[in-house]
Amino acid sequence: MTAITAHSQTSTLGARRSRSLAAARRRSRVVQGLRVILLTLILAVAINAGLQLIQQSLSGGRAAPAETTGSQRIVNPRFVGRDEGGAPFVVTADSAVRRQGGVNGVADLERPTLDYELLDATDASQVLADTGVFDDAAQSLDLVGNVSLTTRSGYQFDTEAALIRLSEGEISGQVPVVGNGPWGIIRANSFQVYDDGERIVLSGDVRTRLYMNTSEETQP
Repeated sequence: MTAITAHSQTSTLGARRSRSLAAARRRSRVVQGLRVILLTLILAVAINAGLQLIQQSLSGGRAAPAETTGSQRIVNPRFVGRDEGGAPFVVTADSAVRRQGGVNGVADLERPTLDYELLDATDASQVLADTGVFDDAAQSLDLVGNVSLTTRSGYQFDTEAALIRLSEGEISGQVPVVGNGPWGIIRANSFQVYDDGERIVLSGDVRTRLYMNTSEETQP
């Protein structure tokens, strides 16, 4: 082997070693970059999990709305209480759903009825409206849809919405109403009933038709 050949082989080996070292460095940099990306992803997942745990602890771990709503539906509910004078009342319905979201003692009713001395005691099972909202704290019954009320004093009111304040023994409505009483028929845009039905206040486009005798009952 001549000196020129040996030098050529040495140069070739040196070049191969340089390329191998360069490739190894590149692989090392790639592996290091992948490790950095993996650690970043792990850190992001950990932070997200921590934030979710904090939010759940702040919200008190409330259950899903669908599960809560299902557990609060009541068939043939019965709510009892007394007004300011001590007179008892009983609110019933075909069904009731307790309202959620921090609203306590409020229930949405289907076909509510009311046994209370303010209304005609001979038919306490009469359905008062299509729907209603009973507020236990406010002692009120808000009626909506085909509302029909007959007071103990003999007046019948038909309207689309009315509010019964059970604690005060009062009824009011802010939509058109038709009333039928012992003395005749009335129409008005709003009405209020006080003093166990003995006092009635009508407001807005009031129209009346008086009965000339007990057998005459014609529409106004």
